[in-house]
Amino acid sequence: MIKRIWHYRDLLIIFAWREFIIRYRQSVIGIIWAIIQPLSMMLLFTFVFSIILQVDLSPIPYPLFFYAGALPWTFFSSSLYYAIPSLTNHYSLITKIYFPREILPLSYVVVALVDFLIASLCLVILIIFYRISITWNSIWFIPLMAILVIFTFSVTMFLSALNVYYRDVRAATGFLVQLWFFVSPVMYSIDKIDIKLKLVLFLNPLTFIIENMRRCILEGREVVWWQFILVTAIVLLLFLLSYRFFEYVEKSFADVI
Repeated sequence: MIKRIWHYRDLLIIFAWREFIIRYRQSVIGIIWAIIQPLSMMLLFTFVFSIILQVDLSPIPYPLFFYAGALPWTFFSSSLYYAIPSLTNHYSLITKIYFPREILPLSYVVVALVDFLIASLCLVILIIFYRISITWNSIWFIPLMAILVIFTFSVTMFLSALNVYYRDVRAATGFLVQLWFFVSPVMYSIDKIDIKLKLVLFLNPLTFIIENMRRCILEGREVVWWQFILVTAIVLLLFLLSYRFFEYVEKSFADVI
């Protein structure tokens, strides 16, 4: 797959750039929309948990705590929302010319990654404002982000292919994202959760990724090696299975779509 995508890398860039331009071209505030979604989630959660419920979730300032969790979640949910219908939305291309079909969902993941990088600037500003000390453990953010991208692409690749055959997948995306949100530690930390529930939550790779992104940057904590290796192995296995499924069903895309 890497060879195929590299051979068609120009097409991937064109698809990603086209989607980015279409998404923000006629928008009044443009790419600021990339910041608004995680920022609005942060403001809402801060208001609810600090003023209404007055819950002690973390020693980290609430705006930082919630924004650091909302940032990777927004990347994941945005990728799913736009990438799942990517194959059916480009049926005219699929039925006429050949190109690696996985480029379509991947291009939306690339755009979501650009949005993520733009929105990360707000996190940097918050870190400076609250005078959070950055340690060498923050470097863990890079491999954690790599795992997040691979996991997101795996899920979008599988669901976008499934959506070609069962259009219910697109309709169920919103419901799926809502459920996934509550089993991901965006607005809570797993530190105070019972160990049995933790084991259930860790079946979701986003639990490990989001929680440790927040820890390594804001708390200066190191990732537990055996957990990192285990989650990485699970994500890579999921990627392999998703790609094999995609490769198997893409031969009949043009007939079914």
